[in-house]
Amino acid sequence: MTGPVPHYLCGEWRIPADAGSVRRHAVHGHEVYRVTTTAVDAAPAFAYARAVGTPALRRLDSAQRARLTTRLARHLALHREEFVRLLAHLGASRADAAHDVAGGLDAMRHCAATVTRHLAGEGDAGWDGATADGRLFVHGGSGAPSGVNGVPLRAVAAAPPGVAVHISGFALPVTTLLDAFARAFVAGVPVIVRPSRRTAQIAVHLVRRIAECPGVPDGALQILSGPTDLIRHLGAHDLFGFTGTSATARHLRGRIAQFAAPPRQDFAADALGCAVLGADAAPGSAAFDLFVSRFVAGMTAHAGQTPAAARRAFVPATLLDSVADATAAALDGIRLGDPYATGVDMGPLVDQAHRRRVLSSVARLRGVGRTVRGTPGAVDAVARDERFGAYLPPILLAAEHAEYQEPHQVEAFGPVGTLIPYRSSDDIAHALALGARGSRAWVVTGEPARAADLVRQLAPTQRHIEVIDSSAAPGGPVDEPRYRPPLDHLTTTTIRTSARHLAAATDRWIPGAAHVHSFTHPLRRHLGDLRIGDTITVGPRTVTRADIARFAELTGDHYYLHTDDAAAAEHPFFRGIVAHGFLVLSLATGLFVPPEPGPVLANRGLENLRFLAPVRPDDSLTATLTARRITPRPGAGNGDVCWHVEVVNQDGRPVAEFDLITLIADRPAAGDKDVPHARHHHSQPV
Repeated sequence: MTGPVPHYLCGEWRIPADAGSVRRHAVHGHEVYRVTTTAVDAAPAFAYARAVGTPALRRLDSAQRARLTTRLARHLALHREEFVRLLAHLGASRADAAHDVAGGLDAMRHCAATVTRHLAGEGDAGWDGATADGRLFVHGGSGAPSGVNGVPLRAVAAAPPGVAVHISGFALPVTTLLDAFARAFVAGVPVIVRPSRRTAQIAVHLVRRIAECPGVPDGALQILSGPTDLIRHLGAHDLFGFTGTSATARHLRGRIAQFAAPPRQDFAADALGCAVLGADAAPGSAAFDLFVSRFVAGMTAHAGQTPAAARRAFVPATLLDSVADATAAALDGIRLGDPYATGVDMGPLVDQAHRRRVLSSVARLRGVGRTVRGTPGAVDAVARDERFGAYLPPILLAAEHAEYQEPHQVEAFGPVGTLIPYRSSDDIAHALALGARGSRAWVVTGEPARAADLVRQLAPTQRHIEVIDSSAAPGGPVDEPRYRPPLDHLTTTTIRTSARHLAAATDRWIPGAAHVHSFTHPLRRHLGDLRIGDTITVGPRTVTRADIARFAELTGDHYYLHTDDAAAAEHPFFRGIVAHGFLVLSLATGLFVPPEPGPVLANRGLENLRFLAPVRPDDSLTATLTARRITPRPGAGNGDVCWHVEVVNQDGRPVAEFDLITLIADRPAAGDKDVPHARHHHSQPV
């Protein structure tokens, strides 16, 4: 398809009026499409996103947006072949194009799954699910909130009242766009995309397929395919994202730095990755061969035009020549040409302009070492042989010393790699400190002690580290996606107030908030009938010496503190027989769990268990069960309830506390009433 690439603004497609600049096929040179050269006013896009997109997205709660994101991924997967064909003009092989498309779809699924886990209180980074209306995410886990001078304090996060703007380069265009869109979409933030002119066609087609999917709110996604000044319209509550070169990132940061109230920023600029071969490897060993094959694969996949390629490879100084020879031999077998032709291993770079930039960077790198493969003469010969494509044979360099700055500061974004010798792991750490923080590193070694040492040296300067155990597995994919957390788009704030106000604001009961007692046992209620703070207190239950003995016999736990009077009397703290901690837990559970069939479907877990004081024979236990958090599972007819359990002795002293997670059914049909719990006649309000 040729012709000008349209914009999608204010809910409609707009065709540019000018002829635009030609974008040609990276392999064959024919015109593929045109991109307008006329500046586009971005003000209407921002106004539409704020006035239409934001309200439409906020009418959906977080769970609904996550489910819609999953549905969008399924919808886009139906058009996978379209996207693969459109990527061919970039010089990508079918395998590289399919990898990019799969990465984008996986990014969407990952965002949706991450939010779903957070909603259920199962996410990482301490997020404890969302409030009942799905507007706030609560931080702090199931435990008691922190506080100052006894006043509870907890962090919450919500979608800001702004717009997410994303400007992207040409590398992995499908993954980049879908990841940026999905992270903002599930957070409830409308998106405006400005793709590279090299990838405008595929970006517009992705937006077209997203916009046609039923349920996508108006204003959730817009795209400007030509020149425009998006930065000028950014406000303090907006989010500016960028994926591309470090040089462009520095320029954009400079402009944003002039703002009196700059937007939040999310830069994913090129960052030099690295690989490390452990000193335990030897030529011909599994570790050695794995390192060489993976390093070569990273140089040649996508013609090296991916942030995952390891531009620097640290190898033991004694193995430098061996690694160089093995890598050069593998690169000699790489055939250049049309990536869709039989027997071709690598296609061209995206265009001649990018090829010139790569060669400019290579010229700087050649000054600190020798060229193992890809001499200037060989590069020129390939350029003369090819009629149009910006072909570049793999270039392998070897630095003389690890402390040269150029390999750690100059990135040749193509099929280029530099071998760097090291004598100790300290050399690696000192060398990496010469450059910026790296995006990722991978290590090949078969020795756990060496792996631990290398991880400690790499961790201060690398965002992600993969350690490949050469004695256990062949290693993972060359370009494993590194998805960023979708909740980064939210803004976090803290709430400091009384326990009852904090419980109301976060939909989580906390110690100090009100208990709600009734004559119906909470575990006899269906999910929709439960409320935060629903409580029952049961007991007392006397713990006898016979109980302790029977528990020891049943479990096989004959630890002396539970069975040997003389030895237990010598214990420095307890000075006598005490009950097993898990006996206390079991007795407490027996107090509040009703025996009859009811809405409780299963126990899903136990969290934050603490044994606070010893329980001795003849102590009496009372347990209080309180609904701390209620998390419905949309469409499942059930949900998780987190119950806080406190166990006290006859003196009111807490001896244990924990959070019990149960799966509880919702009411199946109208008319099904709560069943009073008759057996536990000793249940009573506090």
